[in-house]
Amino acid sequence: MRIVSVVIDKETVFKIYKKHGVKFTEVKSALLANPYIVKTKFERYVAIGKAQRCLTVVFSFEQGIAEIITAYPSSDWQIKLYKDKR
Repeated sequence: MRIVSVVIDKETVFKIYKKHGVKFTEVKSALLANPYIVKTKFERYVAIGKAQRCLTVVFSFEQGIAEIITAYPSSDWQIKLYKDKR
């Protein structure tokens, strides 16, 4: 899977910043910097990536475009998983 572009709607940008303190620029950096990605239900993916900090990002993917559903700071076990897989 190669992510070429990252898109997000305005409501999601507001939600992830207000609820989790995560900026869109962090999400984009984490997704474009070789994240660990796992496919989940409903044609969605979960990525754990690192920008300034480790983030967990849920997104849908189609034709190189990742559409962000949510993003939040990774928990300790997710950071450990990321480090083990990288």
